[in-house]
Amino acid sequence: MSGRKGIPALLFLALLSPVFCRTEETYKIKKIGKSPNFIALSPDGKRMYATSFGTDELIGIDLTERIVDRNIGVGASPLGFALAEQGRIALVACKDAGVVTLVDLDSWNVVGDINVGGYPNSVTVGPRGYRAFVTDYGRSREGRLHIIDIRERRVAATMKMGAVPFTTAVSPVTELVWTIMGGDNEVWVVDPERLVVVGKIPVGEAPDGIAITPDGRRVFVSNSRSNDLSVIDAQMMRLVVTIPVGEMPFGVAVSPDGNRVFVVNSASRTVSVLPTDLSSLKAQTFKVDKGPTNVVVGPDNRTVYVVNELSNSIVVTDVPPGGSRD
Repeated sequence: MSGRKGIPALLFLALLSPVFCRTEETYKIKKIGKSPNFIALSPDGKRMYATSFGTDELIGIDLTERIVDRNIGVGASPLGFALAEQGRIALVACKDAGVVTLVDLDSWNVVGDINVGGYPNSVTVGPRGYRAFVTDYGRSREGRLHIIDIRERRVAATMKMGAVPFTTAVSPVTELVWTIMGGDNEVWVVDPERLVVVGKIPVGEAPDGIAITPDGRRVFVSNSRSNDLSVIDAQMMRLVVTIPVGEMPFGVAVSPDGNRVFVVNSASRTVSVLPTDLSSLKAQTFKVDKGPTNVVVGPDNRTVYVVNELSNSIVVTDVPPGGSRD
């Protein structure tokens, strides 16, 4: 995560945003390894997985019992990961090992490593399920994007990128790969068939998180140094609006119904919630634990999971639905 230099005036206004009053249960799952950073939900919504950066593990959580019930060693310094093959396989980017570790989630065994070199830090699976996209800081100022053939368990192609490719979101409609270039303060749009960059969109300072709506129309990018959220028109490949959120925004998620976007504010210990149709530019917020980094929204569109790296926990809360898509 990027460093801070102070709180701008717009952030002060954002911190005065309304706070949700929830009537449903909020609870915390503790002892999620050490310095957990990223989470993913199983397709049936009954299990959650997290990478434990400090213990080099993938953690399994039973959401019914609300406990950690599994853990397995992976490569050194695991960060972003994704589920594939109907949630049966986890592909884990292990930064300091230079590999993507594959974990069979049924047998709970490591079934292989895909060597990508450099410093891989995130994995995103495409909408068809047979390709994964891995961002890699590289070993110089020039980063890379690797395309993995999941079925064959190999790197199918590698593209040179700009500075600090941080993570990606893949359009469910066009299959274009929207890649955060953290060192360039841009989002690069990659055509994975032609292996070319087809667009570059300037965003805020130190972009960290990205999410795209299910209809592929809008892309949301959190900017951790400028404390705001960039909204991009995906078809036009241009910035639509920049919205102030909390301090040091990091992870971003769009609800499965496409109605709302959730932004984790790591330094503020809050999550900002906005309608994706931009009918309101004033975020509502709710509090979480210390050091939140990543957020996932359940299939009911209202159960929200937030992982907190400084408290080794996951906060689970009910956020009542609201807003509409245009």
